[in-house]
Amino acid sequence: MEMYQQKKKQKREVDPDAPPRPTLLGHEKEMKVWRKQFQDLAHTNTEQAITIATLERKLNRLQSQVDAMTGFINRKIK
Repeated sequence: MEMYQQKKKQKREVDPDAPPRPTLLGHEKEMKVWRKQFQDLAHTNTEQAITIATLERKLNRLQSQVDAMTGFINRKIK
């Protein structure tokens, strides 16, 4: 009968300097942080795209005004 009995497992020694083992709760927290960071980056990206579009419109309007003034001056000089 002794050969059918399970041997008791000895506990492994734990290294006190080792980092804690990963847990599902820890992974969940990391995923929440990453999601938040991605949302912040997406929001910043959207704001920058809106700002760039606004500045491009302003540049085009100013460029057309400069072209109109240049044309007017060239006609007056001739």
